[in-house]
Amino acid sequence: MKIKLQLTRTPTSEPEFYYTNLFVTTEWERLERRNVQQLTTQPLYSDYACWMHIILKIKGEQVGDNWRDWVKANPEMDIMPVLDETDPNPTDAAPTVAS
Repeated sequence: MKIKLQLTRTPTSEPEFYYTNLFVTTEWERLERRNVQQLTTQPLYSDYACWMHIILKIKGEQVGDNWRDWVKANPEMDIMPVLDETDPNPTDAAPTVAS
């Protein structure tokens, strides 16, 4: 499961884009005691914040150990999911010799 997230650190900063990966998802499940099946209805804003905290921590940024403290220390930031329009299989629609 990959989800594209947009992070805007301050109202005047440029947005940054990141993707979740398997490690981020499993860490989120462990930390929040939730599972991917619970995302079928609607992810919570806290899910986005937790995922972004894990991503930035992996990246090497000093965000602390607790995502809730990180959010509390950075109330001006915004984290939103973004529709990823990248074709995951770009050759799927390409005609082949057999077709």
